Amino acid sequence: MQLSGTSSLLWYKLANDQKESHMKMFEAQPTTARDIETFKKEISTVRSVDDLMKNRTLLKVTLSAFQLESEIDKYAFVKKMLTEDPENDDSLVNRMLEPRWTKLTKALYALNENPDFFQDEKNVNAILNGYKTNEFEKFEGKTAEGVREALYFKRMAGGVEELSQIMADKSIMHVVRVGLGLPESFQSLEYEQQKTRLEKQVDIEDFKDPAKIDKMIERFLVMTEINNNDPMANPMLSLFQPVAPAGGFVGPQPISLNLQV
Repeated sequence: MQLSGTSSLLWYKLANDQKESHMKMFEAQPTTARDIETFKKEISTVRSVDDLMKNRTLLKVTLSAFQLESEIDKYAFVKKMLTEDPENDDSLVNRMLEPRWTKLTKALYALNENPDFFQDEKNVNAILNGYKTNEFEKFEGKTAEGVREALYFKRMAGGVEELSQIMADKSIMHVVRVGLGLPESFQSLEYEQQKTRLEKQVDIEDFKDPAKIDKMIERFLVMTEINNNDPMANPMLSLFQPVAPAGGFVGPQPISLNLQV
């Protein structure tokens, strides 16, 4: 649960500026520390996909490394994803076109052919680092709304080269949609309708500019605060409300805070 009154934008900046101390707090959590220790001790015993599936903690850490921890109870589905060849065009992962599953399958398919896959320290560390990154972003997001998505967006946005990548990634799409001020109902539109609207409002070239990515995040977090807070509780937020001639919030649109990408 997010803490009442915590500014999303402020907490996001603290999470970046004080990342080392925040990371120490995150890793000191009992559940996190226990999962990391268990993974380090037991992953070397995994010689097959079946071995991995039998150990819930190891599977949880592995799925979390790819932001898929919520899928842990879909046993048959997860196993299918881990055992189908990602190079086969007919495999389920290639029919889904979901980037998280694609990354998982490509990263772990070798376990089907190489029982020594987790004897390689690079493979073990790759999973652990992915787990820590995902769980750390979730940890920061517990304090203020939108911070998890903002941290993820900051990490991934530089790799966006076409609109379809934005639309395929739910977290990136969420940041873009909220930042543009599009309502939740936008998600119920047909794919082509969404694409047409986004083509008019999104410049893919902006994703190559770190400064513009930061502006996108800033706008997303400000809009998140507006959408999730009572403007009367924070006078600054009332400045972003439209002028209401018949009562309501009255105030100028801010001219010193440029949120345009």
